[in-house]
Amino acid sequence: MNKSTETRANVTLIGSRRAGFGTFMLLLILTPLLLSACGAKPTDSAASQAAGGQAGSGGAAEKSVTLTVSAAASLTDALTDIQNRYEAAQPNIKLEFNFGASGALQQQIEQGAPADLFLSASNHNMQALLNAGLIEAEQEKDWLANTLVVVVPVGGSFSAAKIEDLVGETARHVAIGIPDSVPAGRYAQEALTQANLWDSLQHKLVQGKDVRQVLQYVETGNADAGFVYKTDALTSDNVQIAFDVDPDSYSPIHYPIGIVKATKNQEAAHNFYDYLQTPEALDILTEYGFSAAK
Repeated sequence: MNKSTETRANVTLIGSRRAGFGTFMLLLILTPLLLSACGAKPTDSAASQAAGGQAGSGGAAEKSVTLTVSAAASLTDALTDIQNRYEAAQPNIKLEFNFGASGALQQQIEQGAPADLFLSASNHNMQALLNAGLIEAEQEKDWLANTLVVVVPVGGSFSAAKIEDLVGETARHVAIGIPDSVPAGRYAQEALTQANLWDSLQHKLVQGKDVRQVLQYVETGNADAGFVYKTDALTSDNVQIAFDVDPDSYSPIHYPIGIVKATKNQEAAHNFYDYLQTPEALDILTEYGFSAAK
């Protein structure tokens, strides 16, 4: 190849490289403009997937919420039933129940234990939280009513028809809830005091941490009789109701319901609070022996 030919070849090669580089730079500049003109964004698909495919339905999926409900032990069976139905209808809501004696639950809330709602078996314990400003008055009301009965083991040797029968020798142990913390125990103490039997029965009394433990003492034969709510008696095949305690001998049994002021789930808590007062929820509670508060 002569010098003239070689020079022309080099010029052609350089021109080709420059043309290629120029074309690349032109495409680099024009591509974002073309995408913008077409209304496309490189991140649109990823954003849609991150939102769970909700872009077409008006936004991201509804946030899941866990509600902690502190509830009297006597509500265990009824609320478990309600929980199954409510969570099925509200898949974004999970209910976690803390069952126990109302007095113990009151103290837990006073000490800062997490709770969104309080379902008490006594106005006394709810009032303490109202007085402390831990529950708003407009988010609390009487909810249910109950009655007090004495139960005995099925097939047991002891039988009773009235409260005075508990004094007899065949009743060696009588179970009640701890009066200071268990409302059912306080109602039992009132009834025994009215019958002038509280002092004379002290050596027989076996105290339980909540009404369900009292029921268990009778079921297992560790007590010959026990004071429980009628609703608790109806849950067990191992006990039978010996008699209804005279309702005039103890304070009316009301179950108040309230939203804890410190809840971080105000909307979800209020929705469940409202639901528990609906005919649907009250029908379930009636099946377990409760009645709506008057």
